[in-house]
Amino acid sequence: MSLKFVKKAAPQPEQQSEVGTAEKPAPQSQSKSPGAGVKMSWMLKGSAAKSALAQEEAHAELLKQEAGRLWSYWMPEDSDRQVTFLDGDLDAEGMLDILMYRQHSVLLNGNWEQFVCTAEEDQSQPCPICASGDRPSLVGVMTIIDHNPHTIKKGPNQGKLIQNSRKLFIAKRNTIKILTKIAVKRGGLSGCTFDISRGGKNDPAVGSQFDFVQKYGKRSEIAAKFGLKEEEVQPANYAEEIRYRTPEQLIELGVGKAASGVGYEKGVGKLKDEL
Repeated sequence: MSLKFVKKAAPQPEQQSEVGTAEKPAPQSQSKSPGAGVKMSWMLKGSAAKSALAQEEAHAELLKQEAGRLWSYWMPEDSDRQVTFLDGDLDAEGMLDILMYRQHSVLLNGNWEQFVCTAEEDQSQPCPICASGDRPSLVGVMTIIDHNPHTIKKGPNQGKLIQNSRKLFIAKRNTIKILTKIAVKRGGLSGCTFDISRGGKNDPAVGSQFDFVQKYGKRSEIAAKFGLKEEEVQPANYAEEIRYRTPEQLIELGVGKAASGVGYEKGVGKLKDEL
């Protein structure tokens, strides 16, 4: 089942690092400082400086948009977790009735960030991330309650213990195939609690082994069991959580490659109308 995205400014970095300027040792007497007209390789000026500033502003805006969104579920290597699925019913053909889309994972400012591939939504121009050589992965998304306690390490809530938090469970094709087989046996994943294990770094980030624990008949039973509010045991609003960025917004963030070449307007990236 395909997810039709609402075109909003979108997702995901969790934090932005500041880059300070390190102090340099005083030059020796025989050295000469560069003159006022000399430009060093690390200096930005003109269009390069303007582009860097635009990317910084776009990234700052992205961080503000990320505030309040659900975290994506992730497991460290060689770890065990327990989760409860809040959706993942079977359709009439016995397949998981979940939303699916194509996603890029890009290293941005030291963090791996996920971006929706624009190829299917906007066919007027190439997806900038695809154009850079990155191939998207087909993923499916569900909502879970992560029962693993987590202590906030930074920020105003440092030291606060978080338990039974709602998260997005974003899985690739092979994991979806495994979960589909389990869902057929259990009459769907919704309400099912699993002990999940992840082995080494080559195992999926959401885990590779799923051991069934129990199944709740209603979401209200999950809320009562873990002391949660009714709204805390509902599936996520995926149109808001999985945010779509246009090709122009991705390029502004410095993610991917702008389209160029014959038939494209310089700096616009869209095909010219044929005369």
